[in-house]
Amino acid sequence: MSEQLLLSLGQGLAPIALLIVLGYIWRRTSPGGLDALQARRAINMLVMYAFYPGLAYHVVSHVRFGPDFYWVPMYTWIGLLASAGMAWLVFARSGLFPGLGRRQLGALILACAFGNILSIGLTILQPLYGSGAARFAIYADILGISVLFWSLGAGLASAWGDKGDGHFHPMVFFRTFVRLPPVWAFCAGFAVNLLELPNPVAIDRTAELLGQATIPAMLLTIGMSLSPAALRRRPSLLATAAALKLLLMPTLVAALCLPILGHNEMTVSIVLLAGMPSMMATIMLSERFGLDTELLASVMVATTLLYFAVLPLTLWILL
Repeated sequence: MSEQLLLSLGQGLAPIALLIVLGYIWRRTSPGGLDALQARRAINMLVMYAFYPGLAYHVVSHVRFGPDFYWVPMYTWIGLLASAGMAWLVFARSGLFPGLGRRQLGALILACAFGNILSIGLTILQPLYGSGAARFAIYADILGISVLFWSLGAGLASAWGDKGDGHFHPMVFFRTFVRLPPVWAFCAGFAVNLLELPNPVAIDRTAELLGQATIPAMLLTIGMSLSPAALRRRPSLLATAAALKLLLMPTLVAALCLPILGHNEMTVSIVLLAGMPSMMATIMLSERFGLDTELLASVMVATTLLYFAVLPLTLWILL
């Protein structure tokens, strides 16, 4: 089992690292005269308006709900909200990191709250429990992460981004929320799934192909946003964000779910998913609303790299 897991981790980590490196090479070389800022914004618009809606529609229209439908999203919500609250207390109220503006605070809260469940979560769960364990990642992502991502996450980004005033305005947020293409894609996918509407092969296949571009595109934008100077300038800040995301969040979720649900395949999966590194899609919100994308990308890379050092200890404790 351990050899199979290590092989799976290696196969999953290598392309992630290479795509981030390619994005960083683009940042340094600007091939074709297109600098990283322009390329990053163009890619993020493609992700927002084409790739991610395709992924959302395809996944939601095919997911099948079972008894785990309630527990997995519920604990995903609990962990996410608790992590966001702790990040706000540590970075905005503790006085440990003075000088952070709302663009930086918004980026840090997003990075600490939202985890990279689909791409990395699937890589971890399937070697442990087989292909059927993919349902845990899908439930957590679609019913847990996605709902809060396009509500709490988008609301926070719109309030604290370049054009915001630091306050949450319900009507402004509502108008922004209903115009987001992924929201329409989620609604369409749920309608097709729950109402058993026809799902033409051409539409479903097109959505699937678009969705396959989501993760590679976002990984490239991480590399395009990455600044080694930022990693060197803020080691304590990055270490604190990583500790919140990778250690404190799964510990809290484990303390809440294991005594109630017992030690089983579902609860171990819930805890592992709670400790995923920062979600790549947060880059989209950062670009869309003007948060500190460079800082967000730094936290994302730091948590991704540190995650594979923390994972063996987590598995040793849980299994």
